[in-house]
Amino acid sequence: MVLDRPMTESQQRGYDLVTNSQSRSLDLFSRQTGSAEAQAIAEALSLNTTATLLKLSCNQIDDAGARAIAETLKVNTRLTELHLSANRIGDGGAEAIAEMLQINKTLTKVDLYGNQIEPAGAQAIAGALRVNKTLTYLDLSSNRIRDTGTQAIAETLKVNKTLTYLNLLCNGIGAQAIAEVLNVSTTLTSLDVGWNSFGVIGAQAIAEALKANTRLKELILESNQIGHAGAQAIAEALRVNKTLTRLGLELNQIGDAGAQALAEALHVNSTLTDLTLRRNLIGDVGTREIADALKVNTTLTNLDLSYNQIGDAGAQAIAEALKVTQTMTTLSLRNNFIGDAGVQSLRKAQTVNCRRSLTLDDQINPLALSLLPRFETAENTQTVFNLLISGPEMKDQFATLPALPVEIAELIMDEASYWHGAQDVTQLPVNSRALTVPRNVNGASIRVKTIQALRDRKILPDDTTNNVFDLIIRDATNAVRYECAAKPTFVDSTTELLTISPASHPIIRQMRDGWTVEIQPSMSSHTVRFEWLHVGYL
Repeated sequence: MVLDRPMTESQQRGYDLVTNSQSRSLDLFSRQTGSAEAQAIAEALSLNTTATLLKLSCNQIDDAGARAIAETLKVNTRLTELHLSANRIGDGGAEAIAEMLQINKTLTKVDLYGNQIEPAGAQAIAGALRVNKTLTYLDLSSNRIRDTGTQAIAETLKVNKTLTYLNLLCNGIGAQAIAEVLNVSTTLTSLDVGWNSFGVIGAQAIAEALKANTRLKELILESNQIGHAGAQAIAEALRVNKTLTRLGLELNQIGDAGAQALAEALHVNSTLTDLTLRRNLIGDVGTREIADALKVNTTLTNLDLSYNQIGDAGAQAIAEALKVTQTMTTLSLRNNFIGDAGVQSLRKAQTVNCRRSLTLDDQINPLALSLLPRFETAENTQTVFNLLISGPEMKDQFATLPALPVEIAELIMDEASYWHGAQDVTQLPVNSRALTVPRNVNGASIRVKTIQALRDRKILPDDTTNNVFDLIIRDATNAVRYECAAKPTFVDSTTELLTISPASHPIIRQMRDGWTVEIQPSMSSHTVRFEWLHVGYL
């Protein structure tokens, strides 16, 4: 390739850097490189005889720039790694890269994370992988390849025998497409399909594929909303699978029930060495089950339980397990709700094996956990209501309470705390918290009864007089209907609680499904360890 006009100053800089470099690694990360500069770099690359790695991530390279790089790599015989993540490459650029991959015989790693590749581009790359015999690592995460692109890749994996690492994180992919990848591949050892929100159905489909797959060693399912039912399906697969060594389930709301299912699988699984369960709403009940499993499991070495809801009871159960297990080398329990007693138990257990890495940083005030509401499900609410109108029997007595008229029972239920609830929780400093009031499952109109916010800090701000929750309420059309700076109550030295009721804020009576409650960050949000927003409704 020859540039058809004199180079600009920025082109010349890139050209000179590449031609003059004697390093095997050409690092052009985040240099505001656009397509014009990429063309100059491509020209220079044809003259460079030492570089084996080219980093062009976090630039402004579009399809034209990608084409220029691809043209050069059709003849380059030294480069083995190409990093083009976080650029502006679309289907046109992906198609040029695919054409190059059909010819190039040295590249082993291609990183296209965070571009604008859609199904057509993914299909082109999939076609190239049918003939390419050298590429082992492909990162297509944070693009838009969808099911169509993924299915094309799955078809290719039936014949491709070299690709071992595939990253499809955050691509809007559904359950069956991902399961198909696992079903057909005979070479993949690492697959990342996090942040695709495929839910329980996706987890169940993947679990079925895992039962038969005999090659995969690493599987990342982060943030896919699989819940406890999805975790139970994965746990069943772990009882059968004999090759998986690393499993990532971060941010999946699996709760205690999901943790219990995984713990039961750990009693019999003999291959898993690394398990990530961060940010999963796991409390003491689930942690006790995991602790029991650790006493008998002989392969798990790394366990991440950080950013959950583990208190002293769970910590003490883990401490007892640490006295027994000989295999655990790395354990993270940071940012839970473990108090002094739990920390002391863990530190004491640590003395049994001083080489073990134990992380306990940033524990949240245990009081904060006790302040979270225990709202009921629709089924439980209906059960209580039925008891009120049917005259429930009194325990250990030969008598029943009188049945209440329906209108009285409704009044009691209206004022009682048997509310449904929606909540948004984080255990990291964030920009804002927001909740949309959900639609009632039975179609009835929703009545919001309370808004609560809870915050725990590492340290108090110097000036607490301006310490407020900046509250914004929007209707279903996203129009702002109410704003206020609500002052919380300090319930402990670092923990503050805000409760907003219709009596003090009448706007709550107007709220219906589709309305949004948002808490803006405070000036001192960097000190926050835990923040939680809850909307209680009937």
